[in-house]
Amino acid sequence: MALQPSALPNPSSDFSELQNIQSQINHLLDIQKKGIVEGVDVVIQELKKKELKLKEQQVLKIHKNAITKVTVKKRGQEETRWQTRCGDLRPRCSSYEALIEKLFEIYFEGYILSDYSFKAIFELALDEKIRTERPKEKTIRDYRVTYNAFISDKFGARDIRTIKPSEIKEYIQKVTTELAPPKKRFYKFKGILNMAFGYACDPERRIIDVNPVPAKNAAYSKNFKPSSNRPEDKAFQPEEVAQIREYLWERIRKSRYDVNGYAILFASETGVREGEIPSLKWSDVKDNAIHIHSQQNDEKRNGVKIYYYNPTTKNEKGVSHNGRFIPLTNRIRNILEDLKAKQESLGICSEWVFCKEDGSWITTVAYYESLYRVTHKLGLKLSNNHAFRMSLNSYVYVPMGLPATERAKLLGHSVDTNLRHYTFARTDDYIDELCEKINAFDEESLNFQGSREVGTSGYLKIVPFSAKEKSPEFAKTQAFL
Repeated sequence: MALQPSALPNPSSDFSELQNIQSQINHLLDIQKKGIVEGVDVVIQELKKKELKLKEQQVLKIHKNAITKVTVKKRGQEETRWQTRCGDLRPRCSSYEALIEKLFEIYFEGYILSDYSFKAIFELALDEKIRTERPKEKTIRDYRVTYNAFISDKFGARDIRTIKPSEIKEYIQKVTTELAPPKKRFYKFKGILNMAFGYACDPERRIIDVNPVPAKNAAYSKNFKPSSNRPEDKAFQPEEVAQIREYLWERIRKSRYDVNGYAILFASETGVREGEIPSLKWSDVKDNAIHIHSQQNDEKRNGVKIYYYNPTTKNEKGVSHNGRFIPLTNRIRNILEDLKAKQESLGICSEWVFCKEDGSWITTVAYYESLYRVTHKLGLKLSNNHAFRMSLNSYVYVPMGLPATERAKLLGHSVDTNLRHYTFARTDDYIDELCEKINAFDEESLNFQGSREVGTSGYLKIVPFSAKEKSPEFAKTQAFL
């Protein structure tokens, strides 16, 4: 029975005073809970009378049916009731004030909130995001995890209309000082703040006038302590990749069916993402390339994690652009042919390349756990699939001379991402290469001393252009300078 938004009064003019009164009442109730009660009851009662008067004004602007007073019998005794007609409803209450409250609830349900706490506004903002943007279930979980990690019960209970910009800055300062979140986690925390306050100041609601969250991150920049790890410390070193491959081939030979071992070998050669491994089908393996155009995702349904096939890759963000193609090298072909032969010998028939013995696909969790056990057994510091992607880029593709555009295409991300996060300088190799080039240049210079003018340093002598002959007019002008 709530009115359509077009039929509702302008909240900024008609409801602003009502919202302020409700905020004052909530504030006084908080004071009362703390034991400061002298004179508070009287003020609250006066505010409630004023609140009721404003609600009555809003209701009577819309409600045109008569409000009547009737007498009813209840358990043999006569009692007074107030009633009216409101569409298909026939509300009846014990007092006129209660009927006004009921009518206000009917007409303005969901328009005037009863709970303005930060937590309540966050839930409304998240609900709107789910309805309008349809984010993945994992993204929704991430919002809630971030909220629980950074928003305290005290801050979550605050009336969002009373939180000042200075208090937001102070809270951010406290979070960054005490929790010291990495940059990615901090931006997720700030995203929670912006989502809730942005929802509250949206023109559709106007619960607050402006978003008090600071645009700059001065507090975070001051307290942020960057990781001491170098970029290359996040990649498997070439000798570590070789160690993993040697161990896995030995384990595969001794096992009945080690599908995760094959999957790890495949990842080390291709640099595919963790989610792109389970979703790979035999039909994606072409004569000279592997078509990567899908991923395995998961979500919770009724409390149970469900894995599902997503026909797009991570960088395509839900819109297929036909994925990418990875060259089918001899080593990759050897892994897949060995896996196929093992499946045929065991009578395993499945559309999935990396499948269990019953033909169902493996999961990202099982793959990660298997990789973790391998690296732990070998005593390696890293245990994530991402380390293969970084290693392949900087220890294989870069030395091969592949440009950043090709490297980005093979790994399935942007050129900027490749240069900023996947490519790091190999200092020792770079210095060695630079020395070789300088030495070669010096030798070339010395070899041609007989035919070229050479300076005392051994480098080619720089000869200036001959000066132009000065004209009489030029000489005259110089005389007056």
